[in-house]
Amino acid sequence: MMSTEQDIIERYSSVIKALIPYQQNGKLLEGLNRFSSRLNTQARNVIKEEVIRLTSQTDAPADNSAFAQFPVKKFAHFGITMTLDRVGAEILKRETARYLDQYTVGVFESITNSEFYKNQVTRKLRQKIIQAFTVQSQSYKDIVFDDDLSITPHFSVSTLAYQNGRSLTVIALSANEITVACTRSPKFADEPIPITFPDIMGLCKANQDIHYRFKDVEFSSRTQRHHATLVLDEEDIEWRPKIAKYLAGVSLRLPLERDLEIERTMQALDRDRIVENSPWIPVFLRQVQKTFIPAMVLLTTTNTERNPGCRATRFLPGKERFKRIMDELQRYQETYVFRASVQAGSDKPIELCATLRELEHVGILGFFLKLAEESDSLSIWQYRLSDIPDTDRSNAMTIQDIKTEDSDLIPQLKHILYVRMVNEELGKLKAFAPIEKAKLPKQLNDSQGCWPLHFVMEEVNDRRAEPRYRIEKTASVKFGLMTSYNAIVRDFSLSGMQIELLAPPQEATPEYIKVSVPDLKMKGLRYQVLNYSPRTLVMRLKLEANDANSKLASKIKGQNASLLKIRNIEQQQKVYFRYLWELASRNQPHIAIQIINSRQMHGRLKTVYMPEQSNDLYPFKQITNEVPLHGFVADMDKSPPDSSALRRLLQQANRYHMAIHCERKADQRLIALTAHECFASNLRKQIVQYLEESKIILCATTLECHPNVSQTTPMTKQRLALLSKVDMDVYEKLLNLQHTYSHIIHLIDISPLIQALTLEQYVPTESKESSSEVSEST
Repeated sequence: MMSTEQDIIERYSSVIKALIPYQQNGKLLEGLNRFSSRLNTQARNVIKEEVIRLTSQTDAPADNSAFAQFPVKKFAHFGITMTLDRVGAEILKRETARYLDQYTVGVFESITNSEFYKNQVTRKLRQKIIQAFTVQSQSYKDIVFDDDLSITPHFSVSTLAYQNGRSLTVIALSANEITVACTRSPKFADEPIPITFPDIMGLCKANQDIHYRFKDVEFSSRTQRHHATLVLDEEDIEWRPKIAKYLAGVSLRLPLERDLEIERTMQALDRDRIVENSPWIPVFLRQVQKTFIPAMVLLTTTNTERNPGCRATRFLPGKERFKRIMDELQRYQETYVFRASVQAGSDKPIELCATLRELEHVGILGFFLKLAEESDSLSIWQYRLSDIPDTDRSNAMTIQDIKTEDSDLIPQLKHILYVRMVNEELGKLKAFAPIEKAKLPKQLNDSQGCWPLHFVMEEVNDRRAEPRYRIEKTASVKFGLMTSYNAIVRDFSLSGMQIELLAPPQEATPEYIKVSVPDLKMKGLRYQVLNYSPRTLVMRLKLEANDANSKLASKIKGQNASLLKIRNIEQQQKVYFRYLWELASRNQPHIAIQIINSRQMHGRLKTVYMPEQSNDLYPFKQITNEVPLHGFVADMDKSPPDSSALRRLLQQANRYHMAIHCERKADQRLIALTAHECFASNLRKQIVQYLEESKIILCATTLECHPNVSQTTPMTKQRLALLSKVDMDVYEKLLNLQHTYSHIIHLIDISPLIQALTLEQYVPTESKESSSEVSEST
């Protein structure tokens, strides 16, 4: 069947556009020959006639007032009357340029075509929205100042060229320049000026002369001094690498030049705010040969509330399961861990643990979810693994003034396992198809013991009422008049202790026991048993409250603490906490968005912090240091630019928002979906079918919002300390500026999990957010 002329024109519209310049230059046949292999005779003739028609000149007056956005203006162009609005005038200018500055039929039709006009308006609005929701990005890594590195040192210099050697305060010192503060405007000659330096460890001995040349001078209203800048002279150029090495060594301990210090401080405050409000629990790992052993866990108020049970003994899987998870993480850097406790007859509950890849490999993901949902014990965890660079560990120890001998464990921590539970954002899972029974592999059994964990937390989260001392002393424990057991004291405080029995008791644990510790000169102190674990043989004890015991305990503490070199756990915790926080602030595993107070929604997006390698932005891409966020939050059909999703998050109507896109593999076209459309509409079956046929990729990104409850973090005072030495006014302003930061939004990709659940006919239940989206759309 022969095609109609209109069908041919629509089909080959791109060819027609490409041939217009050929016709304008009188080379239409040459252009047609280039496409001859793709065109039959009929199509060739139709295209030729259409190109000739579009490029023919006309004198028809153009008027788009029937569908224009007012106001409309009347003017003459090429001597022809035009009645156009602003958008129409832009179309006229662009189309005229395409036709080599001629007013042709093609130009006239483009101006007077309402469909073409609407497409231009839509495209322009889209570009405006994309630009509004494009935010500057920042890395979690320390800012590298390179040749701009300049410090504000704590020493003064002098030169005979200024008031016979009067001392000059150094405002800034870089590898190439030095800036000094003068009470009077200096008049330096155009010749090398010897600057006398004092004794500076790591740089020079006392009275060392380094030659500089005068560059410029300006008066500072802030210091009420003249700031003279001098450049290192060529005759002493060998000092440049020496000064650069000195600056690199002291830049973390001394304040930088004022503007650089402000920049560094603001980055540190931003990163601390993210750590304080992060949903991830950082688990710090040490490696023994090829085995990863979890050692320390950093807890904050947010990640403790966000992840129930994070202080439990079985917070992490057992040793064998944990090893398998780590093997997978080393290869993929991310995994999802499914845990459940199921009842098998009258026996004790069986602990199960498996990764998403393991369940998909044996084809039992749906059955595992069904068992877990029936026992109401399903917990889904997202794990991400990060290596800690040596520079980060070195810088953290320098900033926090920690020495290697302060802890044997600190140098061994070279990896961070980030863990977070995703149950809350998914809601209760719903199955849309019957699930077939399957046999669970034995290796999913998680009955093995877990690695012991050392929890490190903020002081406000630490429920200890008094200092505890870690000791390891032999003790004798009396259960009754005739029964006693040997034990080891693990830690001791004024009103309690933790002991470990060397052998399981042969009788039930009484409510009260008597403890004797010869090395601490304790004999027969009566303690209440708060908790006893038959598996670990560990007892937590509370000293019976009476005057005699209190006096004796105080005496023991006072007389023996220094003698026995008992380490104060509280002080050690602070060292660990500061060090772990420093590492976490530089190695967050996700994208975090800083939110400030502003009238417009897009104006509230301040800065995006991104890891150097991250898939959280997919299916969108970062361009230089700009991050497009329109696909996650923007309302793409509203003018002026707005975001109903962002408004719900910031007004705490929703804690989570899931941005979902379908990417068509054939042409990489993106289709934005709401959670309701993806999970609870008729479109779901089609999505499942296309996923099974590998025609699409389902992209799902969670936006989790946390309000900044407090304007400060545990590290705020330390971050501002160096800045206070440079400029107290800026210090106060920056401290007050923290009020303007209202929320942190965490942007985390969960596409593999959502795609796997969708294929298994399991989807999250319809949330309030989905319901509100449906009501808004209707």
